[in-house]
Amino acid sequence: MTEDQYLSLCEKYLRGDYTPEEEILIKEYQHDAGLTDAHLVNFDNTEKERLKGLLYDKLQTSLRQRQIPVVNMHRWLYVAAASVLLFISVGIYFANNNKDKITQPTAQSNNTAKNDIQPGSNKAVLTLANGQSIALDDAQNGVLSKQGNGSISKSGNGIVVNNSNGDKNQIADNSLNTITIPRGGKYNITLPDGTKVWLNSSSALIFPNAFTGTERKVTVTGEAYFEVAKNKSMPFKIDVNGKQVVEVLGTHFNITAYADDETITTTLLEGSVKVNYKNKATLIKPGQMAVNTLDDAVTVKQANVDEVMAWKNDSFIFNNENITSIMKKISRWYDVDVTYKGDMSRINFDGNYSRSKGLASLLKNIELVDKVRFVTEERRITVIAK
Repeated sequence: MTEDQYLSLCEKYLRGDYTPEEEILIKEYQHDAGLTDAHLVNFDNTEKERLKGLLYDKLQTSLRQRQIPVVNMHRWLYVAAASVLLFISVGIYFANNNKDKITQPTAQSNNTAKNDIQPGSNKAVLTLANGQSIALDDAQNGVLSKQGNGSISKSGNGIVVNNSNGDKNQIADNSLNTITIPRGGKYNITLPDGTKVWLNSSSALIFPNAFTGTERKVTVTGEAYFEVAKNKSMPFKIDVNGKQVVEVLGTHFNITAYADDETITTTLLEGSVKVNYKNKATLIKPGQMAVNTLDDAVTVKQANVDEVMAWKNDSFIFNNENITSIMKKISRWYDVDVTYKGDMSRINFDGNYSRSKGLASLLKNIELVDKVRFVTEERRITVIAK
């Protein structure tokens, strides 16, 4: 095995993203090089310093190819090299770091791991048209409700709405159901026309037992990803927080419309979408995002689709994102309250992290860039600017 191959395996090992076979290869290489006993994977201070130097050279070559400005290269290289070596799996880099200090996280004790705040999971509450509420995470698979010729069933981590004969006269105006996703939850639903909707934390969808008349209409708050079934004779309309309407025939798109956000964004992945706001219609193409700041107009810009869709793929992706925006996402997914001390306006981060892991390691990795620190008391987190 070459030194470059060894280096790549070390990065995977330190992230926790390795196979037993790869661990054996690391042990064999270190043993052959006289670095450690053959039964142990060794990353003592000497080996860490050597790896950091190799990572520095590797990143320097990469940055030259990407034409990173020379004035910032040394500082960024030190941060990145130490981050790759000492981080675990997140790789968060401070966008405008002006300190060359990164501290190594202390090993997490068994007690700390036991008390770690766990990520969200598949949970939601279904409120039927008759007022009955069903906690979906506790419900068994199968039929949850029958109304007229329709039914709502639980299947795995989602619910399916069926209308057996499509009788347009059977559904009254009050036959609307609501699926509500709490903080720390997510869920998906298949509507009676076959449209699929994935709902993020702190979100809700109001939907009928069957679509009637000349249009298919639902109401959404929070964040949701739609894969709308095509039906040219019956457009699909989404009332977003009562503030805008998104109209489609059949397409894939994401809507973010949390009440505590200052904008509503509609990001198109496939097909076409019309955003209606204040009697004005805005068309967007795949890869574009319509940004509604709730003033006089909707603007269109290119979207970072991977970043927008990260939540559905069980990831966080931060792209020069302010710490307050990051903590909103953390608050919703981990069901925690957040307060701040100090000026957060210039503290931005880049990086990505799995949403399936506990919160402690994410906060620890953010602290490594030496711009903020966190104080956690039960489910309350205080972010303190340095």
